[in-house]
Amino acid sequence: MRRISLLLFLFLLICPLAFADDTGYDICYEDFMEYADASGKPMLLYTGRTVVSLNMRSRPDKGSASLGVIKERGRVYIFGFDQQWLFCWDDEVGVYYIGRHNVDEITPLSEDIPPYGVIKNRFIATTARETALLVSPEMGAEALGTYPAGTRMSLWLIRDGWAVVPYNRLVGYVYVGDLTDLTPVAPSIEDAEPGDILAAFTTFYSTKTTELNLGRMENMRVGCEYIDQTYEPGYQFDFNNVAGPYRYSRGYKDAPVLIDGQTVGGAGGGTCQVSTTLYNVLLQISDGIEIIWRRPHGPGGAKYAPHGVDAAVGAENLNLEFENDFDFPITIQSTVHSGALCICILKGAY
Repeated sequence: MRRISLLLFLFLLICPLAFADDTGYDICYEDFMEYADASGKPMLLYTGRTVVSLNMRSRPDKGSASLGVIKERGRVYIFGFDQQWLFCWDDEVGVYYIGRHNVDEITPLSEDIPPYGVIKNRFIATTARETALLVSPEMGAEALGTYPAGTRMSLWLIRDGWAVVPYNRLVGYVYVGDLTDLTPVAPSIEDAEPGDILAAFTTFYSTKTTELNLGRMENMRVGCEYIDQTYEPGYQFDFNNVAGPYRYSRGYKDAPVLIDGQTVGGAGGGTCQVSTTLYNVLLQISDGIEIIWRRPHGPGGAKYAPHGVDAAVGAENLNLEFENDFDFPITIQSTVHSGALCICILKGAY
């Protein structure tokens, strides 16, 4: 068993797999394996507990072979993740995969490890013309969505002339020639100058013209207007206080609201996508931002974000709170345009 697992591990290391539903596996695996030791064992970053008894998959694919079974509440050791899968290690089995939704209580193994969350977005860009977000990096591939000129979005990275874009719990690809205003995210806080982007994230949304969805889009725009401010050192940000209360008198409309996994109607529906997008930006800033309070929507999370990193708002116990621990102000800058909600945090007032 150990020899077979080692061969599988080496195959995955040399030949990252591609899947029809691209969750960003090959990119993420390559990034996390940079820290493997000389024997090929990855650096373990997090530990967690399984929610149910489940199979240790040989690939990030629920139909792949089982390498063994982990009992309910079993401990797992995680060295990486993409938007849907955890990359795990067992000294007997080697590398194996389990769904992000099957594990909770995920905590770093040491204080110098960043919080569990999303992959750092390294660029911001704007579409120069009507642009398709494709399922694979090749002209003529199926489109996940089409976005008009002027749509701003963050990018994981650029590879071989293609921008890799997080899209719900998948990734899409945009031809770099269709983008303009390409701006790098500061590689580190120390390298950032005033006005530089410290972190960014994009989530995508439906642009259907039903009454409730029109209300949802308007609520996202209004919510972003309220939070787009400069926050001084030591400021404790409270999303419900800054963006709320979510009333018609403050510009909010009726729209679907997700509470404990159930969708109901209410004023301000859609602001949770704003808070979730902001939370994913905050997670990329490992030093200088302290998350004080955050609650997910429920076990399934919000489908427009990677599993386990959504942030519900709108009630006393549903809120996003953080403190600016930097010795300089930060500015939140948002754009809501034609199906893409992009939020950046900049260094200093802007």
